[in-house]
Amino acid sequence: MRAISDHHAQTIKAATAAGIEALGGVRRASDALRVGSSTLTKYASTAPEWADSFIRLDLAVEMDRRTHHPFLLTAMSRLVGDQPVPGFGEVTALAILRLDGVLDDVVREVARAIEDGHVDARERQAVRARIVAAKQELARLDALMIGGAG
Repeated sequence: MRAISDHHAQTIKAATAAGIEALGGVRRASDALRVGSSTLTKYASTAPEWADSFIRLDLAVEMDRRTHHPFLLTAMSRLVGDQPVPGFGEVTALAILRLDGVLDDVVREVARAIEDGHVDARERQAVRARIVAAKQELARLDALMIGGAG
């Protein structure tokens, strides 16, 4: 029998999924964390057969470190004390403006890249860098929505 509730399990799995997405998806996360894609998928899966499979602590730490965001630390902190991590966890007008700016950066970078009718390798790399930053911000917002803070 599991020592945590289904809701808590769902919170950990959602934070794991958000971290995987912030790392660029399962394949990139697998490469970064040096663990199999199928294993990572199980850690994030809410399917009944994987209900008791959770990300290892060392991988959770590495994931949070590589994404520059405490997805799993935040989730676990909330579960331990049912309190948001101090200084983090509220959706504010400033946070939404920051997200808006990051998404605008993606649009501006794409516009610059297609301006001459040809997108070269450097331009593709610049667009992808903006997309990664936007994914991280969206994953933060997604984690907040899953965790119910704010």
